[in-house]
Amino acid sequence: MRHLMPSFALAALRRGQQIEQFLGRVEHDGHRGLRWVALSPGSSGVTIYVSDVEDVGTDNFFDITEFPPLDPEEETWGRMIAVLPTSEDALHLAERDLSAVPRRWVNQGIVCDEYQDFRKMNQ
Repeated sequence: MRHLMPSFALAALRRGQQIEQFLGRVEHDGHRGLRWVALSPGSSGVTIYVSDVEDVGTDNFFDITEFPPLDPEEETWGRMIAVLPTSEDALHLAERDLSAVPRRWVNQGIVCDEYQDFRKMNQ
């Protein structure tokens, strides 16, 4: 099973593991790209990062974490949205403000598989 049940997503964050979610297409200044979100636990809380990237994927290259930012002014690994004190707070913000879906979280690195599936369905 690829997707984490909400309780497993919380457990992963509490164990110090990053979780991610592919959010689909996004548009920035008339350019289409892709968006994904990462929740990364640390000593000061759970940091929420959003990455808007160019869709440079191919049938053999689907590592969305390596795609260049859609906005050239942006950092190469997403923008920090917030640092929240608890895993529950971070999940709630991501779901409320970024349209993340509670049952679509995956472990770190699996977001690339999510993108690969998206490519197959949208070609």
